[in-house]
Amino acid sequence: MKKIFAVFILFFISLSLWAQDEEAPGENPSPEIPTLEKEPAPKKKFAMKNRIFEVSLANFDINISNNTFVPGDFIRSSGDRKRTGKFFKDSISISSNVFSKGFIFNFGAIIKPVSLNFNWKDNWGVGLDIGHINVTGNVTLSKNFLSVGGASGEKVRAGAAVFADFGIPSFFHIYKFKIKIRPSIFLPMLYTASNITYSQTVGSAGTGTRFQVNYNMRVYSAFDMQNPGALHGNVVKNLGFDLSLGAEYPLFNWLDIGVDITNIPLFLAKLNNYMGLDGEAFFDSSRINIADLISGGEIPDDAYGFPTDSEIRYYNNGSKKIYRPFTMLSYVKYRPFKTPIFTLIPSLGFSFNPLYARHASFEGGLSLQLNLANIFIHTIGINYNDRKWKNNINFILNFRAVELDFGVSFQSSDFVKSFRGAGLGVNAGLKLGW
Repeated sequence: MKKIFAVFILFFISLSLWAQDEEAPGENPSPEIPTLEKEPAPKKKFAMKNRIFEVSLANFDINISNNTFVPGDFIRSSGDRKRTGKFFKDSISISSNVFSKGFIFNFGAIIKPVSLNFNWKDNWGVGLDIGHINVTGNVTLSKNFLSVGGASGEKVRAGAAVFADFGIPSFFHIYKFKIKIRPSIFLPMLYTASNITYSQTVGSAGTGTRFQVNYNMRVYSAFDMQNPGALHGNVVKNLGFDLSLGAEYPLFNWLDIGVDITNIPLFLAKLNNYMGLDGEAFFDSSRINIADLISGGEIPDDAYGFPTDSEIRYYNNGSKKIYRPFTMLSYVKYRPFKTPIFTLIPSLGFSFNPLYARHASFEGGLSLQLNLANIFIHTIGINYNDRKWKNNINFILNFRAVELDFGVSFQSSDFVKSFRGAGLGVNAGLKLGW
């Protein structure tokens, strides 16, 4: 084992030395810096070429997170496990201060079953993304809602969506600019629109408190929910069309600048079929006589109320217009050694997503990439994307004919708890070609 480990160490060190004086395949040529005397071009070293034709299979990225609970709240410490022989704690105690920032739960998944790509000498390329699926959702309870006594008029926000996507990514160069374009057609398979409001007022008898919850929930779909096996109506009329754009420019031989704009809405999707549930529930403490209860009395009927008919209803006459989350992100690729072996990538931008209580949010972060001869590519970063802090570690093993991508991220909407395991993401993928 020691010999094998030593061989691997020498192998990667050699790759690092080979890559010192070369731009990685796929990088734009850097602009020349004027000098009195033009120096001879550096001799090219070995680096794995990018594939001309590529098939990407079974790529996925799945994540789940919250801003409140961490594994230490449920799992015993290693010493306690050895002493008791138990993995989980017998009881869980959570301080009310934990909810001082509210409670946010997020989940998501990106599944890319098949993608095809053609790359001609890194000058231009075109691809086809087939049947990509994007799942996203969140539940948000505000700090006022969770505080003792609550607050009148507070909303519980819950949103989720499932999109199917077909896109044609491409890139080309105009002078030194690298331009990326991805027109795509998408179909919203499921989309929620929920409105839950909590309020508390003085009781109807002039004393005590009246607690009330009003809810109005809609789940839109591309198919008939009473007959899930059949798509509802003309699916073509439900389709949406958006466009993603990107541009990158090599400002210096050690610095590139770029911007990516994702999901620019051109034609909004529309869903007509939906199921709905709405109503009101309340509890009025002013109608309760404590002395009567102690002496064996009952809670009067006018002290509480809830819908007796809470049946889910199905409709096909809705007209919900839908667009996908929009993101604009600018970035810089800084190579301190003027080679791609080390690249520092800061980014900054914003997003707009109607599934969240606050539609707009900033995006950004910092990543560091190690690239050894375009064979071993390792990226670590701390970024704030899609309302979550993501501390990610990603690896790419590229052997030209086969590429393996895999990574893990610890994430949470709370920065500190993103390091304590309040959320986890896993991604992996396989690419074949030559």
